[in-house]
Amino acid sequence: MDWNFEYGELAKDKEFVNKYESLKENLIELQKVLEKLLPLKAQYDKMCLPAQIELDLFLAFTLNSLHWVQLRVEGVDPTTHPIKDELQRIKTVMTKWQEVKDKEKRPTVDLEAAKRFVRSGLYDPYRAIGQPANKKIKFKEDDE
Repeated sequence: MDWNFEYGELAKDKEFVNKYESLKENLIELQKVLEKLLPLKAQYDKMCLPAQIELDLFLAFTLNSLHWVQLRVEGVDPTTHPIKDELQRIKTVMTKWQEVKDKEKRPTVDLEAAKRFVRSGLYDPYRAIGQPANKKIKFKEDDE
């Protein structure tokens, strides 16, 4: 893509030129990233599921963001366009995916150890007075 632009009369407007140059630099950087990632689609079926999900989310968000930028450049208010809802939907899915990934990193609880802690920490009234937990069982001293 040819990124050279003749500003003409707009060359006098330094604010416009600076904004255009900034946009141009960001788009060139984005183009480089996409050129690296798009060939991965050919190997998509060989990728593991988490890598597929991350690639899908990245590409969906990137393309919808580019559409947002296109609308802004054309002078259309993207906040009233359906692209806003689509971007919000993708952000929600990205958040859910991050929660799934973080779930794997959480420490797990050893249930048997937790049961032992709770059991030993509970007050047992029969233990305090020296009687068995089962009232039907009597001490040999009580029988005699």
